[in-house]
Amino acid sequence: MRYVDLSKISIPKAWLTKAQKLQKELIGIKEIKDKLNHIDKNQIWNDKSLVKVLSDAMDGKCWYSEAKDLMSDRDVDHYRPKKEAKCIHRKKRDGYWFLAYDWENYRFSSIYSNRLRKDKFTKENVSFGKGSYFPLKASSTVALTKKQTEDESPYLLDPTKKYDASLISFNGFGNVVPSVPKSFIWDVLRVESSIKYYHLNHSPLKKARKKRWLACQIKINQIKKLCSDPDISSKDENTVETLKDELISWSQDTEILSGVVLACLERNKMTYILTV
Repeated sequence: MRYVDLSKISIPKAWLTKAQKLQKELIGIKEIKDKLNHIDKNQIWNDKSLVKVLSDAMDGKCWYSEAKDLMSDRDVDHYRPKKEAKCIHRKKRDGYWFLAYDWENYRFSSIYSNRLRKDKFTKENVSFGKGSYFPLKASSTVALTKKQTEDESPYLLDPTKKYDASLISFNGFGNVVPSVPKSFIWDVLRVESSIKYYHLNHSPLKKARKKRWLACQIKINQIKKLCSDPDISSKDENTVETLKDELISWSQDTEILSGVVLACLERNKMTYILTV
């Protein structure tokens, strides 16, 4: 998961005008069931012009998993579910209907992160994926307006929050791990919940991460070997610079699985190359 800066996304004016009109209609509807019917009939988050700009923000990557596959469907997920929200024990509460047409609540997502899916590559008979799951910390208020969402404490990490994105790291086996110590109990719980409900340890995804980590490690080992020679030649120095440039390129936020690259660099105490 890499941080997605919403301020850098430019939403089409025509879409915004339509969204504002629909929001005004929605607010004017009294009954919840009628509000939800209005939402069902006006799924403007699927508009191609909007989908394109959300996709372009991370060059087609899922904002949750960093996966990118031309043959896999993508969704525009409502981070805060629009129709119903499931709590930690699956008890349901009203959804965030007032954010149904608010693009700042949208996240570009793989269907494996957004919808309930089983891992076809394991024997587990368990469904993963977010669906309408959106539990809050026991002491958290439940937002009834957009402004009140600032006071909520969600379990699920939000890629549009810098701190949330920073909590995700990886190991050489391709698994997602918390970037913070185990003593940071709430942060660790949030990471564990996000791993499960964003399907972040889906088998093909772990395999791809492990492959990317290995590729990084090979380059890092080459750099270490060449730099350990006190009489390093100009040719080898150029090789080192090329290897560093490749790692820097792989670490860019729009690159597939770039979070794995950052984690591998950090494990090897090589993050300094990103600031030189």
